[in-house]
Amino acid sequence: MLNKFSFENVLSFKEPQTFSMLASAKKERLFDDSQNYVEIAKDSKTLSTAVMYGANASGKSNLIKAMMHFRNFIVTGNQNLDSLEFAVPNFQLDTAKANSPSQFEIECIWKEKSYRYGFSVLNSGIEEEWLYVKEKRESEVFYRQKQEFTIPSKNKILNELTSKKMVHSKAFLVTIGAQFNDTSCAGFLEWIHHFNIISGIDDRLYKDFTVSRMKESSAFSKKVIELIKFADFGIEDISINSIPGQNIKFTVGANSGVEVEPGTIDDLMSKRFVLNSKGMPELKEFHFGLFESEGTQKFAHIAGPILDVLEKGSVLVIDELDTKLHPELTERLVLLFHNKEINTNHAQLIFTSHNTNLLDAKIFRRDQIFFVEKDSFGSSNLYSLADFKKDGKSTRNDENIELNYLKGKYGALPFLGDFDNRLNR
Repeated sequence: MLNKFSFENVLSFKEPQTFSMLASAKKERLFDDSQNYVEIAKDSKTLSTAVMYGANASGKSNLIKAMMHFRNFIVTGNQNLDSLEFAVPNFQLDTAKANSPSQFEIECIWKEKSYRYGFSVLNSGIEEEWLYVKEKRESEVFYRQKQEFTIPSKNKILNELTSKKMVHSKAFLVTIGAQFNDTSCAGFLEWIHHFNIISGIDDRLYKDFTVSRMKESSAFSKKVIELIKFADFGIEDISINSIPGQNIKFTVGANSGVEVEPGTIDDLMSKRFVLNSKGMPELKEFHFGLFESEGTQKFAHIAGPILDVLEKGSVLVIDELDTKLHPELTERLVLLFHNKEINTNHAQLIFTSHNTNLLDAKIFRRDQIFFVEKDSFGSSNLYSLADFKKDGKSTRNDENIELNYLKGKYGALPFLGDFDNRLNR
């Protein structure tokens, strides 16, 4: 589970920001909100979902990209070290910030251990890096300042790696420690591989994932089909049509060639009832990509990642979840994560949206709703509805959140001015 993600000087975010999935102490009264969080310790609850709103170009997608950069640095950041220059995504509209490190920190829970890991990085290398682990109380695994390391003596593997100078200035110690079986580093890296970030706009990017999971598990395939049938698209069943690929031969020069072995192309096929020549209903197969709507295709493609994280207890972050989907379908996907009989492994869903129908005090707690707004200097700021105050007053727990947002009470709306008259000038 993700508890907090903090970052500074990343993309359009100039100042320190914290995205927190820890539930606030505020109580809701319009609905039973106990389904919306998991109690991880006494007086500590982690939210199951969160949604972010804001105008176009406000920085919502940049928050998702900040998470993606954090993940990618760790997973791929220690390859081709001698020639590698980090592509640091720092804030570019301030000269001082453009030459300063980007900083990231994440707090998460995996297999009953809490991890707090972070780093700051420049194009030239890693400036700082740290890892702390908590079971009963938090203890330091390592702290690093450039190539100076502070490591408790009990962490023998990490001490050996650093004493033998096996950690490059552009390599992350947490990644190398995991490769050499340091328990704390390996535990955190295992969680990172359950931190999934995808685009909700181009759903074809994860179509192959859904198809592969359906092929490897009949039980998983059945769940996907049930979810699609529940969505009421008129589909009775789904099958996978595997088409053999062709041999491809590349020729270089007069006498050389490379032959590529044929693979397979997997396509989804939907089955619907049609009337036959006798006027009787019978099932007929249709090619999913040709005959189904964009919304139906997206729902089918995204079913794989959603069911996968629910099964594994992972985190799924989606930019523009609601694109192509009816508002009620989006709501039902969210409610899967609020259903403790379905979400038994404490999976989390975090997404951006422009669908204000979801701004309902009977769906989300106030601390699950976030806004991103950009100031006049191009710097984005993140805040939750639970922290928002207007004229010194907090948001009431029975407000019409959608109406107040559209009226501009919480900010994070586009300023259109005399938009209509611009074309007449």
